[in-house]
Amino acid sequence: MTKLLSIVMALIAYISGFFSVLFPMTETYNMFSDIRYGNEPREVLDIYVPDIAYDRPENGCILFIHGGSWSNGDKREMASRCIEMTEKGYITATMNYTLYSEDSASDFTVDVMLDEIGMALDEIAEFSAEKNLNITKAATSGFSSGGHISLLYSYTRADEAPIKLAFTANMVAPADLSYDIWGELCPVIVSGLSGKKITSYMAKTGKADKTIASVSPVSYVSSECIPSLFAYGGKDPVVSVKNYHSMKSAFEKTTARHDFFLYPNSIHTLLNDPDVHKEYQAKLLEYCKTYFEH
Repeated sequence: MTKLLSIVMALIAYISGFFSVLFPMTETYNMFSDIRYGNEPREVLDIYVPDIAYDRPENGCILFIHGGSWSNGDKREMASRCIEMTEKGYITATMNYTLYSEDSASDFTVDVMLDEIGMALDEIAEFSAEKNLNITKAATSGFSSGGHISLLYSYTRADEAPIKLAFTANMVAPADLSYDIWGELCPVIVSGLSGKKITSYMAKTGKADKTIASVSPVSYVSSECIPSLFAYGGKDPVVSVKNYHSMKSAFEKTTARHDFFLYPNSIHTLLNDPDVHKEYQAKLLEYCKTYFEH
């Protein structure tokens, strides 16, 4: 009987181990909401901490940034992304930031948003010290316009980030704001982000090329870029697949680590290619394990 029991227990242990690979146990976590990182009304963030993080000597943190055409949206839209990765054992955060409006146009440029990403990372570093989490690395991850500012920050301000940036992972990010890709939306978007009045004529004739380049992540692609993961929809009517082709072409001329996923049947929400999304999620986990080293 004892020998039989030992065999049964060994089989149970084996089967449990097998299914833990197929269906990994999710980590329990705590959420810390509406942490203020600045004095403006929208300068708040949420941080999600898995219990396992307190047992590690070092941690990484993924900062998720919501979309909304730079003019609307809320950090709560990224809650599911935060929870998904926190249940995998990673600290995550999501932030609100100042949004563009006609009333605030004279005081607004994309630099305001980039400043706020830096301020949010600074607050995450302070939170880390307070909770003894030792967050030594961070990643930016945005959706749509959130992906745009995530990329701009990662490629232009990585050297000044309060926490070392390990990688960036973005979905349907406007990466190339040129007239060839955005048409008549180009001068509208670029005027709002740059704070400079750009006309259709200027955008068409090349007179605004320098300004357009200044707010286009593709302009900053080089071999010095941090590892970068991308997802785009093949049938996206909002952020054209031309952004995918432009960014991919730019990276292929460099030695920087990059991985691109095209969801061929999906529009902006990327919901029509579940198999591709599984591959993207697996790659995101690989990035976390490789560059956070846990």
